[in-house]
Amino acid sequence: MDTADSPGFDAESRELAVARWLIGAGGRAVVDALPRYRREEALALAARLRTEGLDADRTAAALTLSRLRTRATAKFGERAGSMFFTAAGYEQATRLSVGALHAEHFLAAGARRIVDFGCGVGADSLAFCLAGLDVTAIEVDPVAALYAAANAPRAAVVCADGLATRLPEADGIWLDPSRRTGDGRRIASPEGWAPPLSRALSIAGGFPVAGIKAAPGIAHDALPAGALVEWVSEAGQLLEAVVWLGVGAGRAAVVDGEAFDSGASAADEPVSFVKPREIGPILLEPDPAVIRSGGIARLCERYGVAPVSGGVAYLSGEATPPHCSAFEVLDVLIPEVKRIKRALAARGIGRVEVKKRGTEVDVAAMAKKLSRRGGDPGVVVFSPVLGRGRAIVARRVDAPNGPPRRA
Repeated sequence: MDTADSPGFDAESRELAVARWLIGAGGRAVVDALPRYRREEALALAARLRTEGLDADRTAAALTLSRLRTRATAKFGERAGSMFFTAAGYEQATRLSVGALHAEHFLAAGARRIVDFGCGVGADSLAFCLAGLDVTAIEVDPVAALYAAANAPRAAVVCADGLATRLPEADGIWLDPSRRTGDGRRIASPEGWAPPLSRALSIAGGFPVAGIKAAPGIAHDALPAGALVEWVSEAGQLLEAVVWLGVGAGRAAVVDGEAFDSGASAADEPVSFVKPREIGPILLEPDPAVIRSGGIARLCERYGVAPVSGGVAYLSGEATPPHCSAFEVLDVLIPEVKRIKRALAARGIGRVEVKKRGTEVDVAAMAKKLSRRGGDPGVVVFSPVLGRGRAIVARRVDAPNGPPRRA
């Protein structure tokens, strides 16, 4: 019988054989016995595994899985230590906390039977199952399908091309189109995704409730009318946009699990519709999900804040709205390095965080140039202020030495 590293196996068959070994008792035992992955120790570990009789393919697979599990802790917590990933599958896998938000939408709409179309390694299927949904998951990649079945054992995983398969009857469907090329590059155009967004929308139309995961930077004019589109972020990181059908219409942000109705429609530059005004004592940086969802105007209207310049998503005022990072404004300067350094020294600021909008600044290089040893942490924001380039010297409001947050 051919083994995984036998010349009788082609590359695809060999990869599948190794994956089957990996999810079996032998592979699990090898990976579970490995120390936490450290890049500098990988070569030594590989040599040790080869000495112990493991072939090259299984050695590489075990170390790759160990590396991906270490990275996946950020997405799945302790559960990552028993999950299975391909490199591409990990990159596109939904965080478990975000998958729970997807499940809540289906539950709120009364859906109980879900098709997970293009399930990858089963991250959303796992979240759906944990929420009590009945899941049929479809994945064309046999290795990813194998891992999905291991990661979400309560789901019925079908290894098939969803575009050529009769989909089961269900109350809802979740589609996660592939948005990367074979070599890992992101595909910007929604019509270059697999399936293309237009095809995904056509498939979704056959179900009472549907969610389609999209790139967070998707152009607003590519989004369908009559859909609810949510931009989701966690800890200030914009993770995804989701096109929801059958649950209402509009644009919204979900920031750390909390929804914010942006009140916007299809404006791609919503901040440009709000009249700027002079910078106040507090500089605000809205969460990226609020910005992308077009929520700037509503934020300004509700809390009496305004952009510091036309088309710039830095806001200012005396209040600190939700879903915004806040900075105490110390100085507003002409953006010359010598001037900024003098202001930082006068304020007792040493280590500097640099931010920018609407201007060309090398953030990393500028932070290195402005920072000095000792002193308090501070922030320098490069941005137009009422149309003129400025450097705003500030402190984070929630920093240890900063002022208390204002209601």
